[in-house]
Amino acid sequence: MNDCSAPYFYEKSRLSIKYSIYPFSIIVLILESFKNIWMSIHCLFKISRFCLFISLIWSNLFAKVDFTNEVRPILSEYCFHCHGPDKSTREANLRLDLSEGALSDLGGYSAVIPGKPEDSELVFRLHSDDKDELMPPPETGKRLSPKQKKILEDWIKQGAEYEEHWSFLPISKPSVPTETRKTKSAHPVDRFIAKKLENRTFSFAVPSDKKTLLRRLYFDLLGMPPTADEAKQFLNDKTESAYDQLVARLLADQRFGERMALHWLDLVRYSDTIGYHSDVFMEVSAYRDYVIDAFNQNMSYDQFVIENLAGDLLPEASNQQKIASGYNRLLQTTEEGGAQAAEYQAIYQADRVRNFGVVWMGATTGCAQCHDHKYDPFTIKDFYSLAAFFADIQEKPVGRRNPNLYMPTPDQEKKLEELESAKKETEKIRDEKKSGLEKERNKLRTQLTQKSSSFNYDEPSDSGIEKKERIVFEDAAPTDAELHGEWKLADAPVFSGSKSFVRTGLGNNQHFFYKSKNPHQVMNDQDEFFAYAFLDPQNPPKQVMLQFNDGTWEHRAYWGESLIPYGRENTSSKVKMGPLPELGKWVRLSVTAKKIGLKPKAKVNGMAFTQWDGTIYWDKVGVLSKMDPRQDPELSLNKWIALAKNDKSLPGNIQNLAKKAEKDRKVSEKDTLRSHFIQYIYSKAPAGILSVRKQVNELDGAIEKLDSEVKSAVDAITNYKRTFRSMLVSQSGNKRMVRILPRGNWLDKTGEVVEPAIPEFMGKLDIENPKANRLDLAKWVISEDNPLPARAFTNRIWKIFFGHGLSRRLEDLGGQGEPPTHPQLLDYLSNEFRNNGWDVKQLIRTLVTSDAYKQSSVPTEKLAQADPLNRLYARQSRFRVDAEFVRDTALSISGLLVSEIGGTSVKPYQPAGYWQHLNFPARKWQAGMGDDLYRRGLYTFHCRSFTHPAMLAFDAPSREECSAERPRSN
Repeated sequence: MNDCSAPYFYEKSRLSIKYSIYPFSIIVLILESFKNIWMSIHCLFKISRFCLFISLIWSNLFAKVDFTNEVRPILSEYCFHCHGPDKSTREANLRLDLSEGALSDLGGYSAVIPGKPEDSELVFRLHSDDKDELMPPPETGKRLSPKQKKILEDWIKQGAEYEEHWSFLPISKPSVPTETRKTKSAHPVDRFIAKKLENRTFSFAVPSDKKTLLRRLYFDLLGMPPTADEAKQFLNDKTESAYDQLVARLLADQRFGERMALHWLDLVRYSDTIGYHSDVFMEVSAYRDYVIDAFNQNMSYDQFVIENLAGDLLPEASNQQKIASGYNRLLQTTEEGGAQAAEYQAIYQADRVRNFGVVWMGATTGCAQCHDHKYDPFTIKDFYSLAAFFADIQEKPVGRRNPNLYMPTPDQEKKLEELESAKKETEKIRDEKKSGLEKERNKLRTQLTQKSSSFNYDEPSDSGIEKKERIVFEDAAPTDAELHGEWKLADAPVFSGSKSFVRTGLGNNQHFFYKSKNPHQVMNDQDEFFAYAFLDPQNPPKQVMLQFNDGTWEHRAYWGESLIPYGRENTSSKVKMGPLPELGKWVRLSVTAKKIGLKPKAKVNGMAFTQWDGTIYWDKVGVLSKMDPRQDPELSLNKWIALAKNDKSLPGNIQNLAKKAEKDRKVSEKDTLRSHFIQYIYSKAPAGILSVRKQVNELDGAIEKLDSEVKSAVDAITNYKRTFRSMLVSQSGNKRMVRILPRGNWLDKTGEVVEPAIPEFMGKLDIENPKANRLDLAKWVISEDNPLPARAFTNRIWKIFFGHGLSRRLEDLGGQGEPPTHPQLLDYLSNEFRNNGWDVKQLIRTLVTSDAYKQSSVPTEKLAQADPLNRLYARQSRFRVDAEFVRDTALSISGLLVSEIGGTSVKPYQPAGYWQHLNFPARKWQAGMGDDLYRRGLYTFHCRSFTHPAMLAFDAPSREECSAERPRSN
């Protein structure tokens, strides 16, 4: 300061007089005068800087404390847990989140006395030396810094004025600041940022060069770099509108929707698997296509909100609107056996409320699941009232969630119409014939009743034990079971009857039947299963295997080498019976039930005939049982009754009577069972009964065949629909009762039953029906009464283009979040967004055409030190692209990228064994082929438990929960 003191000016002014008294010194005088003028200007500049410095110190010393940005964060961090909204943890009956609580009389004193920090209990407790009085209590490990204490003292001294939390206030309509010396731009974004820089020594960074802008725009709007031709087109365009035209082109590019969809899929926790326990596949990829298309078509955000939350409830909802409602089904679910349905119903409703709050409002509603929110006004009742909106969604709490919306192509629709027509014709034929057949059958049943009434039945004794052979098939394939593989008949060689079956193949091949309607029940462990086989000497197999299904296929016997890859050697799942049978002659292959682990009473409903290479002829397949008539349900009434209780093929009344204990049956009930046994079961009934029974069975078979043909037609439609692209969507039904769960405990049924309602502090729905639905909720979300959705979405869009949000915590605009660095700018953009029809592309265009967006990301050394987190936006931000775009960039630059839009998820290469611990069932990653290997990262199959390692390496989330922002660890 010495060179700018008053004496300095005095001495310099005297010099001009001194020089004037010397002759011939005019030139020197002129030169000295110029020097004086320059030094004066220089000193004035230094003085002005000094004055600015003093004014800043003065303003800091005496400026009004900002409650939102300075006071509330301190109270929220250190006080609200014990003195905030949650009454269950509130101490000393003191609330510091509300003015009336802080100023209330606590018995002759108050926590806060406006204008008198020295008399305020809050200040006293902050400075107390007594550990019993010190706040926060020492055991919390929290301590306020001297600066924080000073802020609270100054705030009280200035009147202790409270302000409602910024994000819950209506969106303001701030005027765009007038032009300042920090920018010549008239762009509203630049003006708001420049206003914040006005009292700073920093200005906007220099504009980025054209190449940098090109690359930045492509990554930000499309998620990949420009091609050589695209770069050349822009760089060679010298017109003033070149940049704006590039923005317009990229916003119209179909890749824009893919880029924007990525952050949305993180928010809604989109995945191709269910998450919990088995983490099996679920088909929801059509939702991803819907999101891509919504961004590309520039669907208004309010319409997007409505369709996501309640697309299925819209009048005459389109398939696309139903697909949008699949948002409600994207949460994690379970198929685990033994899981408690009520527990998972509570888990699902909590998940939906958490996601609803973060996605649509930037609010941590999940913090009110067990108690009132500790930092925001959400209560536990608000939490469960929001859950009640989603209680109409029809779903199984535990078990497989099958798709419930099919989306055929035009060709598939044509084929489906043909199948529907065939089904109707089959139903018509059945209806014409069935009534006549049923009348005839009823007449025969009456005859059976009459004939059996005079027959005397006696229980068999142990004197009739004999061997009994049952033929499963001989000259024809089983007609009562599902057939798989080729069942080819041959005229020779033949062992029994007139035909045999022949199979020729290379390697492992088989034919089999299962789901037989007449399974063989194992009588004892010596039941012998057999099949006759003829091995072609000209083309012999290396191995022959018989397999048996009693609910699983884990019962196998084989002859020859061990090449067929089924079962585990030396267990009942793979028993070696001996060498390969003799070639060129019929041989009997047999194995006992005991040998292959079939227990008595097991029901064998299928057999498989497997070979490795060669040609084999098969004939006469059956079971040989040693029969004790007392154990034969066709000979013993008692044995039949014992089995009838679980035989669902019997009439309901017969099953119910069989389930009764013998001593509890009335005489008439015993007669009913006996009569049914004689009429339809007893194999040694008189010939007259057997003859009529045969006719009844034939009519049963004819009727069953008609029904079976209709069922086959229905199954053909069902199976064909499975080839369609499908989607899991919301379906509304009767609402489940929702009650408050104290402490979130699903076992506690004492909580109040609640109806759908918005958070109480945010008002009430303007509807007459007290039982509001998801559509009412969606309309409230985008109403002017709710300031959160526009702010939350605008803040997230800002983050995409500037590296971080104006409010840094994208998932929390509440008390534990951060106030926006530029609150007026956030409200201006949010207001414009809402008032311009929720136009997403217009919002983005506003951001990317600003000078703030186009400036260089290279900071000066001084700026880097003063603002390392770039909160002033005096430069652009620098950050790595997301994981999927790392992949896209590599594929694009190498020329391998397949740019197809939409479709089901694909499986590019993944390290072998990465899924080895993915069980129930065990699975292996099967990499795709062709174009599937080179699709954009957005389409990579997403497994919650084992997210693709190329994505994990660059911080892609598992999507088990909502992810508003990805961390950047590299």
